[in-house]
Amino acid sequence: MQQVMANLFDVKTMSSLQIAELTGKQHSNVMRDIRNILEQLEDRRQFNFELSSRTQPMPNGGSKEVSCYILTKKDCLLLASGYDANLRAKIINRWEELETKKRELSRKELALMVLQSEEEKERLALEVQQKQITIELQEKEIKESAPKINYYDNHLQSVNTLTSTQVAKQIGMDAEKLHRKMKEIGILYKQSGQWLLYSPFSTWGLHATRTQTYTRNDGSIGTSVYTVWTTKGIRFIHALNECGWNVKKAIKQIKGEFEPAA
Repeated sequence: MQQVMANLFDVKTMSSLQIAELTGKQHSNVMRDIRNILEQLEDRRQFNFELSSRTQPMPNGGSKEVSCYILTKKDCLLLASGYDANLRAKIINRWEELETKKRELSRKELALMVLQSEEEKERLALEVQQKQITIELQEKEIKESAPKINYYDNHLQSVNTLTSTQVAKQIGMDAEKLHRKMKEIGILYKQSGQWLLYSPFSTWGLHATRTQTYTRNDGSIGTSVYTVWTTKGIRFIHALNECGWNVKKAIKQIKGEFEPAA
């Protein structure tokens, strides 16, 4: 889509090599004419006349770099004003061809943009629908498990917590990958540099927070808050890992652990 937009607003140019071929003049003479114009101009900032180079094939094979100027339409019209009527007509006609082709191309690109936009809408609608189905299934599972989770909250509270780095190491990955996995399945999100839990996971006693102090460059003391995992949170992460990061399966797996002993 961005490439299409870039093409729509692309500025057409001609090189002095093209002008020489178009008018039948020697390229060296066209270069001379441009240099004469540049010497006479009082304000060159109004024009482009960019000095560049092009690779040109040789009659006996091979190629060579040839210096040339790149001209906008305004540059070309200024150059053509010094030529006779026939040469001016050739340059003007060529510009008309370029602009006609550009208009035709723009119409095609606009049609492509509309098509791509419709496809994007359909993709987003399908994605939203799939996420909604997942959320509804998770909410149903959560409601069914609520009494058992309450028992778990009441009987297995622990003051011991581990950082994401420590928990991730237990299951053979790093903290970044752990966070990414839990974000993908709708448990974690990042806000102001801190990883937080979506509801209802945030109410399950899976996590706690720690505050860390540090000294800024100006000598003042700053604080940062980060999330750590309780014993329940650690067990839940292990269950997610064992169940292929499927929330429903993980909840089912640990249901028995929520049950009080007979």
